[in-house]
Amino acid sequence: MATFVTLYKFTGAVKGGGPERFKDFTALVEAEGGKILRFHGLLGPYDVITVCEFPGTRAAMKAAAAVGNLISARPLTLPALEQDDFLQLLTEL
Repeated sequence: MATFVTLYKFTGAVKGGGPERFKDFTALVEAEGGKILRFHGLLGPYDVITVCEFPGTRAAMKAAAAVGNLISARPLTLPALEQDDFLQLLTEL
């Protein structure tokens, strides 16, 4: 499984977006074979960040778009490496 970080910027009203909406959010991620590892609300230019595992880029992109539609947000999805993998990559340069 590959790791992806997604930042979401709300574009519409967020009223009514409590625990039930998060269940729907989770279901969309799981429908693409993904798993939410971390979820945080943010202050600043983005409103939500998730760290998820997905079987591939297509699944991550589809889930991010579906979640964006659900929560009225624009997603920015980035592939990510775990610390050890990233540090190993740097030693190979």
